[in-house]
Amino acid sequence: MTKKYDWLLFDADNTLWDFSAAEASALERTLRTRDIDWSDEVLGQYRIINHQAWSDFERGYLPKEQLRTIRFSRLLEYYRLDHPAEELSFDYRTYLASSTHMLDGAIDLLESLKGSYRMGLVTNGLKEVQRPRLAATDLGKHFEFIVISDEIGVAKPHAGFFDYAYERMDGADKSRVLMIGDNPNADVQGALDYGFDACWLRHPGAANKPKLEATYRIRDIRELTAVLR
Repeated sequence: MTKKYDWLLFDADNTLWDFSAAEASALERTLRTRDIDWSDEVLGQYRIINHQAWSDFERGYLPKEQLRTIRFSRLLEYYRLDHPAEELSFDYRTYLASSTHMLDGAIDLLESLKGSYRMGLVTNGLKEVQRPRLAATDLGKHFEFIVISDEIGVAKPHAGFFDYAYERMDGADKSRVLMIGDNPNADVQGALDYGFDACWLRHPGAANKPKLEATYRIRDIRELTAVLR
């Protein structure tokens, strides 16, 4: 059977890594060590704030220099707490950097694809968090190249990010490249706009995005095998 794709580009967080679990664990440790009340409601509020901050960053509205601390400044302001946001941010990033949470089946999937496809890892994230996690999970060995937005100064979905990745793909035919990710804007729309196909890993409970023309949609990363078949 002739395969449709030569290159597979994988997002990292909530595509291969279980970022939701890692985030919850790191945030709980951060707050509890400072005797700040912890609850599912606090986690939910942080996620709302964090999602907005990253969305603003991806759209160019929020400078990278502010991204590290503004999430905690806004969380502390919301609960009217008097703590140093910079220290909370540092603690959180330290705990997150040591996390090893993976989505079920992610490593087995990558192992099964070895030799059949060329693969790259492309992630929006902070280098001091992503690089230690790559080392802790040994994820990097599966990929020919790794692109981290914080290291190159531009984030998905901007074309400049995909340009940087594409330059490492030996003149690949864009129609034979598949991007796999959970973020409908950064991963899916960004890839489609660039000329790649895109597979949206839409986790159960994730909001749908109207008019998103994803090439494929899956609910579990292990379903990618059937897509490629």
